[in-house]
Amino acid sequence: MIEKIDIPNFGSFKNFSWDNSAKDNGGNPAKFKKFNIIYGRNYSGKTTISRIVRGLHTGILPEKYDNPSFSIKTDKGTVDQDKIPLTDHHIRVYNRDYVDTHLSFLKDIDGGITPFAILGEENKTIEDEIKEKEKSLGSEEGKTGLRYKYVLKNADFDKKNKGKEKAENDLKTKLTNKATKSPGGIKHNPLYKEVNYNRPKIEADIKTIRAASFKIYSDQERKKREILLTETALPDITKKLSFGSNISSLYSATKSLVSKKITPTKPIQELLDDAILQSWVKDGMPQHREKRENCGFCGQKLPEDLWEKLDEHFSKESIDLEQALTAQKKTIEQKRDSIGVIISVEKKSFYSVFQTPFESAQKELLGEIKKYDLSLQTLIKNIVAREKDIFTPITLPELKDNFKDIGDGISGINDLIDQNNQKTKSLADDQDQARQELRLSEVAQFIDDIDLEGEENKISEIQTEVNSLKKEAEQISLGVKSLEESIDSLKTKLKDEKKGAEKVNDYLNHYFGHEGLHLEAVEDTETSSFKFQILRGDKPAYNLSEGECSLVSFCYFIAKLEDTKSKGKNLIIFIDDPISSLDSNHVFFVYSLIAHLIAKPEKDSEGKLIYGYEQLFISTHNLEFLKYLKNLRKPKNNHEQFLVLGKKDGSIIELMPSYLKNYITEFNYLFGEIYTCSDSENATEKHHCFYNFGNNLRKFLEAFLFFKYPLSHDQHDYNQRIEIFFQDEPGTEALVQRLTNEFSHLGAVFDRSSQPIDKEEISKLAIFVLKKIKDNDSKQFECLLQSIGKPDPFITAT
Repeated sequence: MIEKIDIPNFGSFKNFSWDNSAKDNGGNPAKFKKFNIIYGRNYSGKTTISRIVRGLHTGILPEKYDNPSFSIKTDKGTVDQDKIPLTDHHIRVYNRDYVDTHLSFLKDIDGGITPFAILGEENKTIEDEIKEKEKSLGSEEGKTGLRYKYVLKNADFDKKNKGKEKAENDLKTKLTNKATKSPGGIKHNPLYKEVNYNRPKIEADIKTIRAASFKIYSDQERKKREILLTETALPDITKKLSFGSNISSLYSATKSLVSKKITPTKPIQELLDDAILQSWVKDGMPQHREKRENCGFCGQKLPEDLWEKLDEHFSKESIDLEQALTAQKKTIEQKRDSIGVIISVEKKSFYSVFQTPFESAQKELLGEIKKYDLSLQTLIKNIVAREKDIFTPITLPELKDNFKDIGDGISGINDLIDQNNQKTKSLADDQDQARQELRLSEVAQFIDDIDLEGEENKISEIQTEVNSLKKEAEQISLGVKSLEESIDSLKTKLKDEKKGAEKVNDYLNHYFGHEGLHLEAVEDTETSSFKFQILRGDKPAYNLSEGECSLVSFCYFIAKLEDTKSKGKNLIIFIDDPISSLDSNHVFFVYSLIAHLIAKPEKDSEGKLIYGYEQLFISTHNLEFLKYLKNLRKPKNNHEQFLVLGKKDGSIIELMPSYLKNYITEFNYLFGEIYTCSDSENATEKHHCFYNFGNNLRKFLEAFLFFKYPLSHDQHDYNQRIEIFFQDEPGTEALVQRLTNEFSHLGAVFDRSSQPIDKEEISKLAIFVLKKIKDNDSKQFECLLQSIGKPDPFITAT
């Protein structure tokens, strides 16, 4: 069934929509039901609705509509302009387009009338076969046959599909909440800077995680990246570590000196035998030569040949060696001083990501430097020992050369310096990478928390069941279609175009008593086909009146519902405004035709009422016809009445107000419109009432005052009745006349149509008219209020 229609664009009708605030008696949002009455004034949009519904049947929309668009919600899904025709429903629409298509003769004498056939004379064998197939088909209402089997299977499909949709929506909700919910959502976490993060983005992250087998980070790994995000750009480290000394060359030079053999010219054996004494003498020589004649230690006079003997003992070779040893010792000590400043960079100069590697490399390098320093100390120690015993060679122990290890340590730290300096250039990119990795880690944790794979597997399993049920339903549907086509094929053997024409004539004569006009099926002997023509008596009928055209076309439509393509089908029927210029008798006869041939239910074998249609729509602008329609038999709790209102920027369809639903006369309706305008705040939602105020007020006063002051019908007496009614209110009569004339007739005051409506002026007059009615006859005023279900506007609520 059709539930709702929204029309963004369809020719001159735009923004045709529903009043979504409207609720039915059960408190549910308003929607079309099995039986629907639609009331609206001309040009409000009723025919537009019928044209769209007809497009669902024909698959064709009216020509000369630029980019028409609409959306129709049915019990089986949503349909738009790109998904027509609707193949799973049988739709028949009576409107102006239907008449133009099938009865073009009515407006063009060169046009024709589309013939149709209904079942003809009995053929027992074929009829029995048809009955047998129709029994197999069964019906939804009777709960029998293939059709009912399809309903049950389709219901199973719908139920399972809704379960799948719920599971999908629940999962989407979880993803949406994780992406956008505040607090806790990724969108609102300042760490990620993802202010536009949403469900599609978290779905993309999930794909990335799965494709890369991304793992959840440990607390330590997260902390490392979080620290990186707090980093600011550091200055480059411009000075690198360097070390040019080589223990091998120092060792060789030192070894050569300390192991060098030298002898005095005339050695003093006593000194050679006592290295300490020799050192003591050597140190004392500068303190005595040319300074003392007596020994500074014992006080005895120094021998005259002492200096000659000592110079011969301490030869130039020994002095040279001493000087060389002193120089070598100084060189080594300088090397010791230089290794203390090899590491010229501090931990704080590095980004956090390099600080731990720097500390490790620094520790290893300091260990190697310490080893190197010990080697240098060993060289110095041996030099000092040779200086103390200059004539005794020393065998220098072997030393391990760790120069390469020191160089490797320095290279490692210098590499860290290069990486650190490079990171300044890439810091923003690295932080973006860290931010993305942290986000992916959180999403990966979320995947585990909700058991995403399990949720998806559950949905997949349900989808498999849905697909299976859908396939089964489609197979049953194909079976239904095959049977229907077989029945149609059998019926064509019984079809009789003459019977179709006779059926139209039966309706014209029986319901309308119009024996002057009748249809005749004329066979073309060359093609063995038929055509319909309208006769008046025994001659072709031309120049039919508008009323006759309406009678013939509507009888044709009703009769065609029994043709071989429609009879037996569960139809959606839309009858658009079948009353135009017909007189009151014809209004009743059209109603009778609908009441007895479409709306009347039948009883099944269990006594249950069964309606011969899937869904019925009847629209009208005629209040008298509306009065009759309310008497039609309606499915219990499955019928509704609607009001279509034309607005300045489109149209709206809403539930029929109680005063129009329960009280048929236009008089009550007009009173309700005036009441609406008494509150200027209503102009926002119901501005159509304000635009139509002049017409509504004039029509209401004409009816109200005529029965109150039954003078003649001419304009002079209408003005006179206005004067009598408002005689106690000076100036009011003139205001009423101006508003009813200017707002309902724009011919003489065209500029009024180009000006905005003064809602305050209208509300003021509406209040005044209501007050005058109350003052004149409070009981009548009370009854009018009851008829529209509104409170007295002049009584303040307590």
